[in-house]
Amino acid sequence: MVRKDGAEARKKRIQLIGVFIQRKLFEDKEIFLSKNVAALQYEYGLTKLKIMEYLGILEAIGQFVIDEENDKIRKITES
Repeated sequence: MVRKDGAEARKKRIQLIGVFIQRKLFEDKEIFLSKNVAALQYEYGLTKLKIMEYLGILEAIGQFVIDEENDKIRKITES
């Protein structure tokens, strides 16, 4: 049975944002946080606060590292 509730929509958006960032990180070792947050705002119509929340969730599960001080998103390194 397919769910059509808010939780499922939220889950899908988080997954899509994760794929978006991983695709960018595949091309480069690090990317600009602010530039990609703006691109995600444009793509999904979400607020900066909501995108940062979703990126925080993705960072917490180990998909990448966010360095807000230096405006970067980086790949996880094996060191």
